[in-house]
Amino acid sequence: MSRILNKSGGYRKLYSFNLATIIHLGTIAFCKRFVPWQEDALGKVAGQMIGAARSGRINIAEGSERAGTSAETEIKLTDVARASLAELQNDLETWLAEREMIPWSVQDHERQRLSAVKIEPFDYGADVLHEYWTYLHRQRHRFDPWLASEDPATVANALIVLI
Repeated sequence: MSRILNKSGGYRKLYSFNLATIIHLGTIAFCKRFVPWQEDALGKVAGQMIGAARSGRINIAEGSERAGTSAETEIKLTDVARASLAELQNDLETWLAEREMIPWSVQDHERQRLSAVKIEPFDYGADVLHEYWTYLHRQRHRFDPWLASEDPATVANALIVLI
């Protein structure tokens, strides 16, 4: 029997979705720790950063779900995800610049160590939701040396590298 529509969904198996989820969670933690609302004159910085991270993650999922009915929509939503993560990267770069710091060089030892960390593929059985979040938290903790650092510059740089 031939299929009329392409298969869709399965985004939890996508490397990009899982990394975007780690970036989203890392951004929430970064903003809670290092972007105090009391110092945000317009009250938008943390919200914009978290929103951009969320948009990157959610648009990958939505694009994957739409793949079955429209490849064009899938591509457009994936592009929105990329643009949202680029927005977040620019916000992190600006955060560093405001503090007279610069992003890590590609030769930086910490950047190279972080870049060497790879997340494992996700495979699931009948209990997808529970299995996914068990998997995701296990993968996320692989980045703790950087994302849970007490040094805000390390966390900002780590998020930039992950993006």
